[in-house]
Amino acid sequence: MRRRDLMLFLPAALSLAAWREQKASATDGELSGERAFQRTLPRSSDPLWVKLRQCKVRYNAKTALYSLTPTDEVKALIGQTLKVRGFIIPLDGLDLTKHFLIGINTPVCLFHPPGEPNEVIEVRSLKAVAWNDKPLTIEGQFKLISNPEMGVFFSMTNAKPVKA
Repeated sequence: MRRRDLMLFLPAALSLAAWREQKASATDGELSGERAFQRTLPRSSDPLWVKLRQCKVRYNAKTALYSLTPTDEVKALIGQTLKVRGFIIPLDGLDLTKHFLIGINTPVCLFHPPGEPNEVIEVRSLKAVAWNDKPLTIEGQFKLISNPEMGVFFSMTNAKPVKA
């Protein structure tokens, strides 16, 4: 994906409208088709994703808000320095980024998020990280956050890329 394509991807993928569209289009098969295609692409096998995906996600159609119920195992990770391998989605539209999402899935669509709320982590890096479409390992302090509009509930701060 080229930088100009990424610039188009970010506002749409991370907007509240895109999250709402994700739920609405699930009934017509659009999103399910994208998810099926996404499963044919590389996916991170990092064990942290297994733990995070066990957290229960709910969507309230009336309020258009997400909620997450973390497991005790995930609560025990709060404040720890963790490593996770995944795919980067910059939030600032730059090729060198300090603020991004890292997710389990290879991003595939300009208009839908790269996974469910328990499959992405917001990252604030100490150093700028070069964006590309290859998986990257990030280390940082794990936190729970609450962004029900965007469906983001995990965070890593003071993060840095590390060798896998």
